Amino acid sequence: MKHKKLEPRHHSRPRKTVLALLAVFLLPVVLAWLTLKQGWFTPGVNSHGEWVQGQISDDKQWRLILPITPDCMTCIAAVPLLNNIDTALGRDGDRVAVVQLPASQDLEAGYVYIADPPGLLIMRYALPDTQVDADKAQAVMGKALLSDLRRLLKYSRAG
Repeated sequence: MKHKKLEPRHHSRPRKTVLALLAVFLLPVVLAWLTLKQGWFTPGVNSHGEWVQGQISDDKQWRLILPITPDCMTCIAAVPLLNNIDTALGRDGDRVAVVQLPASQDLEAGYVYIADPPGLLIMRYALPDTQVDADKAQAVMGKALLSDLRRLLKYSRAG
């Protein structure tokens, strides 16, 4: 009886191990790239207002700026809302001042601006129209502004 020489099948085992390792390390990278390229993932947005650039005079406090024009009824209606936001800040209320300024090129009427102590305009929020569901729209805008302002104050060392 002839003995057949058995050949070990060890050649395919290292190849499978290498392929498995490559799959474990490369597959997440390829899937992440594909997810971003195909637009399946939208990055989270934490802020509610619109980012702006501009400069006003510096101060020792953060400021909620309400640009005023004589014919802006939404601006006048926003004054109590801004005072309520200042009160809602609690102990951080001392770090924020509510300021009314005349509207200008950098400060459009119909918006509320957040400015930091060095005088940089950070964000702005559109004031809701006074006609339709004004109270509800003002409450939504106020909550958004308060949320962003609290976050800014939390991470800021200034003011």
